[in-house]
Amino acid sequence: MSKIFEKLYALFRMNILIFVLLAITVIALFAYQKGLDNVEQLNLADYPYVIPETDSADGGSSAVQLSRTDSSIIVDYELREGYAYPYVGVKIFLGDGKTRGRDLSKFDSIFVWVKPRGEGTVRLYMRGYDSTIYRPGDESSLKFNEIEFFPLEETYPAVFVPKEFRVASWWVAQNEVNVHRAHVDLSNIPLIEIQTGTNAPLGYGTLEIKGFCFKGKKIAKDKLTTALVAMWFVTFLIILIIRFFDYSRERTAAKKKREELEKNLRALEIEKSEFERSSKEDPLTGCLNRAGFSSILLREQENLAKNGSPVSFVIMDIDHFKQINDSFGHNVGDEVLVNLTKLIQGKIRNTDALVRWGGEEFVVLCGDTPIQNAQFLAEKLRMAIENTELIKQQKVTCSFGIAEMVAGEDPKRLFERADKALYSSKENGRNRVTSATLKRAH
Repeated sequence: MSKIFEKLYALFRMNILIFVLLAITVIALFAYQKGLDNVEQLNLADYPYVIPETDSADGGSSAVQLSRTDSSIIVDYELREGYAYPYVGVKIFLGDGKTRGRDLSKFDSIFVWVKPRGEGTVRLYMRGYDSTIYRPGDESSLKFNEIEFFPLEETYPAVFVPKEFRVASWWVAQNEVNVHRAHVDLSNIPLIEIQTGTNAPLGYGTLEIKGFCFKGKKIAKDKLTTALVAMWFVTFLIILIIRFFDYSRERTAAKKKREELEKNLRALEIEKSEFERSSKEDPLTGCLNRAGFSSILLREQENLAKNGSPVSFVIMDIDHFKQINDSFGHNVGDEVLVNLTKLIQGKIRNTDALVRWGGEEFVVLCGDTPIQNAQFLAEKLRMAIENTELIKQQKVTCSFGIAEMVAGEDPKRLFERADKALYSSKENGRNRVTSATLKRAH
């Protein structure tokens, strides 16, 4: 069962990994849409760091009074002449009052609960630190990220997104800010200001400010997207690495299997070669048997037919071989056969074929050899055998019969002629060479 599980795991592990990654992606996107909310409330009713402000710093004479209720702050004011653009409002301090404010850039939406009891617009300033512009002790050097709007009942509370803010052009000109740095930045906001707008009429009015709500996600959408893309990239990289190692293992296994097959094939070829050789060789003497002789005979027949190359047979028989076996045993008889084979192989050419025809009978097939040369070879062999001690028990001699092949002659007929010549040698006293009559077709 475990092996089946391992095979299924190896087969589907890539798909499982992709499925898991896809599930994580879907869950992450769903969670982003339905959850992971980051919400911060700022209720001004009990917030201590709120102070009123007027245009007196710019030479104006407007008046303001701040009061609180259970749910909001009330700003009663009177806009008076004296400054070109009279205004009043409140300052809401965030952060440590030095160089560290609140990071509002992580929020997608800003909700503002403000109701004017009068006409005109309302200005909202998100004042920010900029290290290259801010001058310690100079509040005017804080960047003015502003938006101006009409607070209406049907749009209460007013909702903004960071990209709707802009940097006040008068502040850019006043501080000679480089145009490349004059962009909205809500990452470090120590001060929020709410003021009457540019078209607020002179006279009495009231602003009711409940507070702010900042909404966003605990992880930014671009960061979530980057994380998911990175996760997919790493996963596919892991898949590629796994497949590379799988391919390497498969290639190594295939190579090993191929080597084993080649080794087995070589062994089979050697075994086949040895079998073919053993099937064509006499197991005792190592010379050819009748099966091995057939292919050589066919080759010499073709040479005779095509080129007229003469082919001669020398057939020989050990004299009184049965008597040797009966007197000294078959082991001594086998010794005669083995030693005789070695002797003959040392006297014939490499192109000649020595065949154990059966029992104590041998044949030498001599290609490109007329009968006269075969007779000379047979006589040389006869004398060598007679003068060699093949066994210690007694002298061994052989009788020979010779015949030359006639083109188109049946091999059986050739053997009959050679065998008759051998029989004649035995009849005439053995240990002699007799040649068969050469019959040529006319």
